[in-house]
Amino acid sequence: MHVRDFSAGTVRDLSDNMDEGGESPSVIVGSCPDMCPESERAERERKGDLDQYERVAGDRNQTSKSIAVKKYNRTAEREAELIRPLPILQKTMGHLLNLLDQQYDDSFLGLYNFLWDRMRAVRMDLRMQHIFNLEAIAMLEQMIRLHIIAMHELCEYTKGEGFSEGFDAHLNIEQMNKTSVELFQL
Repeated sequence: MHVRDFSAGTVRDLSDNMDEGGESPSVIVGSCPDMCPESERAERERKGDLDQYERVAGDRNQTSKSIAVKKYNRTAEREAELIRPLPILQKTMGHLLNLLDQQYDDSFLGLYNFLWDRMRAVRMDLRMQHIFNLEAIAMLEQMIRLHIIAMHELCEYTKGEGFSEGFDAHLNIEQMNKTSVELFQL
């Protein structure tokens, strides 16, 4: 049985989220008020684990709410206070896209690696909350844009060249395809 919810501009197939009794399990609703949860921000400051785009005055141990962005984590958090709701995800994407809106130069590889990781975290928060609406579509389209720009700007890099992470065209295409699949499933 397929049940579709078209309320509030949302299109979601609720049948995949039902248990054997036909009941829908509780969906996590994020409550993190910042682009990066306070606990993660504090831990990353303490460890000096801040990307150059998140540092205050270049200090690897200092950031702020306005520039720190949640890192991607394979083991997704299930606590609502660590998951960003849609308005915060939109704010986060706006911040990340603002960083992308600049002249591309030799530092683009570092920017790409930062954006790629943080956009994966946005995708994860969207999935965790089952957000499948027009805003999610717009965000996924912008993520695909990043991968296309990266293919163009970084096509001459080989894996491991320039940075220890380097640019891996295969991985870039794989992530673009995953994002595309999510987009086409909406």
